[in-house]
Amino acid sequence: MAEPVSIPNRPFWAIVFTVFWVVEIVFGGFIIATGVSWLGGRENGAAVVIILGGVLVMAAGVMMVDVSWQVARLKGAAIEITPQGFRDRRLNETVIAWADITHKVVFNGRAYSLQFDLTPQARAGYCVSWGNRMMGALNRFFKYPEFTIVTLGTGKTAHEIARLMDKTQVS
Repeated sequence: MAEPVSIPNRPFWAIVFTVFWVVEIVFGGFIIATGVSWLGGRENGAAVVIILGGVLVMAAGVMMVDVSWQVARLKGAAIEITPQGFRDRRLNETVIAWADITHKVVFNGRAYSLQFDLTPQARAGYCVSWGNRMMGALNRFFKYPEFTIVTLGTGKTAHEIARLMDKTQVS
């Protein structure tokens, strides 16, 4: 029988990234304010594009603040992998049975990430923060599995965590 694996949370970089995303939100506000100041007169649509760009920057920042904060605030283990199931405490405290989860490492054009889907029964009771729900909606839009197991705060790559999951799960 495989040994349980506990990956401790290391919040330093999550705190740094949380601050970075807050700065991005403020920057998005400046972009919006610039666009608003351009409105009126002979405005040719550039102001609207600038405002929409600022809204997009702010929305991404808000989502990522929530995701980074989930890592930054957590004490103890971030991920627990046992023969009975998987738990990412940054997403939810629930242990997911191996029969209810399918995971894979995906390449999104810039980096690798570890993502997973749940069976409908397991998904019904699996609640995550609003930032992770937004990320899940984006993942679904781009045809990826819904949930992302962020490597932030783990000291491991997506491939390393996936190998631990493959090695530990009971068929």
